[in-house]
Amino acid sequence: MAPTADGDPTVTLPPLTSTGAGPVIGGGGAAPGISQQLFSFGNPDVQEADGTDAARFITAAAAVANRDLASVFLPLQRALGCQQSAGKPGTGFGARAYRRTDGQWGGAMLVIAKSSISDVDALTACVKSGWRRATAGTPTSMCNSGWTYPPFADTRRGEGYFVLLAGTASDFCGTPNEKYRNNASGWPS
Repeated sequence: MAPTADGDPTVTLPPLTSTGAGPVIGGGGAAPGISQQLFSFGNPDVQEADGTDAARFITAAAAVANRDLASVFLPLQRALGCQQSAGKPGTGFGARAYRRTDGQWGGAMLVIAKSSISDVDALTACVKSGWRRATAGTPTSMCNSGWTYPPFADTRRGEGYFVLLAGTASDFCGTPNEKYRNNASGWPS
């Protein structure tokens, strides 16, 4: 797996606890389609949790003392606040969080069903205000990317999604990005 991120090695990501929550934060929404978009590393050394459990982890990870680890989760935490539904920030967003068992490597992805967004321009502006320009990262620095899948011109064939990824090292984003690189467009742009 990945080398550790730079910073204080005694500070790790918080525990990632799964209660078996569904993929959508707050429940409901386009859960079947969103769950198909959530990537799994399929590695027993990488813990995964979905939905509300992932959102809790993102918030806790954004507050850790190791700035290199926390900085990965701050843009995701800001993005969670970009949708207001039933008075709860992030409701309707799909989420999965990842943590290597040593706590020195991890990340998260957010998936938003386009059909659940009443004002795409407002969502895009909100996400852009806190999202970094996409970067592949390095073995010791964060990666992040955003995708619209399928591209807007192709949504007539079914549901489309916005996907945001951020992780502590380049190998976090590499494999998930392969899923989107050839059939999605960068977002937010």
